[in-house]
Amino acid sequence: PGKPLFLLHRGQSAEFDVTFKPTLAQHLEGKIRVLVGDTFSDKTLIELVGEGHKDNFTLDGLEEDTQERNAKCSLKKDITDAFRLNHIQFGECHVGKPCRRTFTITNHAQTEVLRFEWEADASFHFSPRVGHLHPGCTKGITVTLQSDVPATFRRHLVKCKVAKINFPEVPGTKIPDWDDQMFIVPWKSSTRTDQGQKLPETQKVVETAPEPAHTVVEKSSQEVKVHLSALVAYAQFQLSTNRVQFEDTFPFQRTTASFRLSNTGKVALEYSWEKVEESGPVKKPFSTTLMS
Repeated sequence: PGKPLFLLHRGQSAEFDVTFKPTLAQHLEGKIRVLVGDTFSDKTLIELVGEGHKDNFTLDGLEEDTQERNAKCSLKKDITDAFRLNHIQFGECHVGKPCRRTFTITNHAQTEVLRFEWEADASFHFSPRVGHLHPGCTKGITVTLQSDVPATFRRHLVKCKVAKINFPEVPGTKIPDWDDQMFIVPWKSSTRTDQGQKLPETQKVVETAPEPAHTVVEKSSQEVKVHLSALVAYAQFQLSTNRVQFEDTFPFQRTTASFRLSNTGKVALEYSWEKVEESGPVKKPFSTTLMS
């Protein structure tokens, strides 16, 4: 509602948006009480908790880890902690098929260049996994999950190491952006054998671009944690019958038969129908009935 005071009839509900826009890097708390009639009701106390961050490195496009929130809230009677968005929910994924989610990483620093590196993980593949992030720049990260067996991931932890780096000062040169998904296509010399003779030739080769030379700033490394959740399962279904029997139908008329297809699995069921011609129709003798 646009007004702070309003009338709520029996059975009605109202929805409020509370905006948090910090101007400093600090922890902030507040309280809201609902005025019912002429008195404040302690039973409708709403606590507000916010954390103003000024990190040089942020992950954007992630979700709140509700399990972390519930765990922290259960330890204290009053909510005093704010929560970061560090959870990726894949949801339902099919066995053997890639399932992807994307988010972005940003360097908010004005002068420092950051180097990030996601730890190697057997189940989740980050792309790019290693890269440089220049001041004020943003990169998109794609996380791919592909499992050949059913599996359940609950808050699977993956860490990212972030550090400030310096490049050698070379006059007149500009340090290019880099990550392990950038490629170069050099021509390399080789030889081929033709009728017993070795002849020189050149071949085009696709290679990962080499990482620019750099040094890590001492005591600048930090770890960023991301939790991932997913359910990987086979699609399962059940038919109410495996034989559809139509009633006798006169030529040029239409008869409809029904059956039920049920999704009995834990993931979405994708299906399509295909007509299979195993044999031709069975022809029966034509008969007529004479009306007297």
